[in-house]
Amino acid sequence: MSFWHRLPRLRRSLLALAVSGSALAAAVGVVWAHEGREVHGFTFDVGFLVEPAYEGQPNGVYLSVTRASDDHDGSRHAASGSHDHGGMVETSGMSVEVTAEVDPIDGINVHIVPTGFEFAPGRVNQADVDGEGHAHVYVDGEKVGRAYGEWFHLKGVAPGDREIRVTLQTNGHSEYAVGGQTVQALTRLIVPSMPPAPEEVGKVEAPAGMGVAISLEPDPVGGANLMVMPQGFTLAPEKINAPNVAGEGHPHVYVNGVRLGRVYSPYLHLGKLAPGMNEVRVTLNTNMHQEYARNGETIEAVATIHIPAEGEVQTDDGHGARVGVTGLANSLAVEVTHLAADMSASGVTRQMALSPLPGERGGYVAPFIPTVPGPYRFRFVGTIDGLPVDETFTSGPGTFDDVRSATEAQFPRPVPSAREIAGVATAAQQQARDASEDATAALTVAVIGLAVGGVGLMTGVGLALYAFRRRGAG
Repeated sequence: MSFWHRLPRLRRSLLALAVSGSALAAAVGVVWAHEGREVHGFTFDVGFLVEPAYEGQPNGVYLSVTRASDDHDGSRHAASGSHDHGGMVETSGMSVEVTAEVDPIDGINVHIVPTGFEFAPGRVNQADVDGEGHAHVYVDGEKVGRAYGEWFHLKGVAPGDREIRVTLQTNGHSEYAVGGQTVQALTRLIVPSMPPAPEEVGKVEAPAGMGVAISLEPDPVGGANLMVMPQGFTLAPEKINAPNVAGEGHPHVYVNGVRLGRVYSPYLHLGKLAPGMNEVRVTLNTNMHQEYARNGETIEAVATIHIPAEGEVQTDDGHGARVGVTGLANSLAVEVTHLAADMSASGVTRQMALSPLPGERGGYVAPFIPTVPGPYRFRFVGTIDGLPVDETFTSGPGTFDDVRSATEAQFPRPVPSAREIAGVATAAQQQARDASEDATAALTVAVIGLAVGGVGLMTGVGLALYAFRRRGAG
């Protein structure tokens, strides 16, 4: 995969805008330069959001924070009795129970009832928070998926005597343990041979106001995370196969036209997506599985997602898949300083807030417009996972690029930059002030001269009148 395709969508868009608007690619070689560094076991990747960086162009501080992931979530299978996880995290007061029933239509319905634990699918792959996370589901010792809620639908289980095991995991996929023992629950059931589930399930007129939207986000350790956002619809997995109640039920999910299974919570992990472009379609269905429709048109949402081929999840330094660290906008800030040519601070420094970068997990940006070319220093201060951070990154050879003069990318005739125009305007204003001050001084001298002359004239007249009166008196 090319480096261009590894760039997040927003950064590609900004870069494309800069290239098309300023003809950067035609004028100079486009080079991406970032500086990477390990900080408390996390990898910091720092540079400008849009590179090359030019004065007067919208840009910003770019920061990516990732950590290594040991959970490949379906890319390898655990042998019987083994675990597929990223270690253990000790906790207390946590337990879990599990029941499983064969669904008369298709698959197995699994009910997970935890104690001292909260499902947090929106924070999967983020920093661990004690007492929250998700569950991993195993069939006969082989991991088959993640559960993001209390209800989970298992599809494609082979007939026979099967063991269903559930473990509780942290956000980062480590297993919770109490007293050194994994927090888990097991149950067994006989799975009969069943005919394939019917592809056509029929339709039911949808109540007014019903609709659905979905979002797909690649999971850094495999597959994708699906979020289902229905309107005018209530998820009711506990009423599966029960009589229909208008406005409630469960969604069905299709991948590339093939029904993958049922969605029993707003989140679902799709771990079996083929490399390349995948189309995901979600329909809203009744308790008895009919599709809700309006005027004969199914209530549904469709989205596509690209899954990299094997090896494309590797990082540029050859290490394995990494997980972006989110939630740092409230614990980290960046101090931006413009440096003089001798690398001394020019005295212009500003602390800026970091915001999550849309479309890139673990990516952050502090937008600003660099108005002066030359080197810049980014200093990140705050905490990460409670550990103090004070890291300085300076542009230059071997790190990330300095800000360039806008004239480097201009053709055929350079246009003065706003900085240069401002300098000329300032000089003109100073000359005008100097001229004004000279004119004011000349006018002042003239006025003083006139005033002195007037005083002299009045004095002379007074003396003449005095002398005339003296003669008259004599």
